[in-house]
Amino acid sequence: MEWLEIIKVRTGSTGDRKIDAEYLKRMKKTMKAPELADARVYTNVSVSNDLVIILTWIREIPAPWGSDLAHGLTQELKRYGLVDYSAWSCMD
Repeated sequence: MEWLEIIKVRTGSTGDRKIDAEYLKRMKKTMKAPELADARVYTNVSVSNDLVIILTWIREIPAPWGSDLAHGLTQELKRYGLVDYSAWSCMD
């Protein structure tokens, strides 16, 4: 079963803590877990302080809180701004 975890982050405005590109690159390299098929980081094209991390899994969904990896990322990213987490399963 394929499913996604989406972590959306809205960082503060000018003067607040920002997540730089190098930090994101290092973070992406550490996103490893058994049965993690893909991990991608996207930035919003119109809102420069928004980003989203999409984790694609090929295993059963651990209910109801999702993966340990997403939970850890969510907690870490709260230092930078508002974080929204959601999990999505494929309807196949």
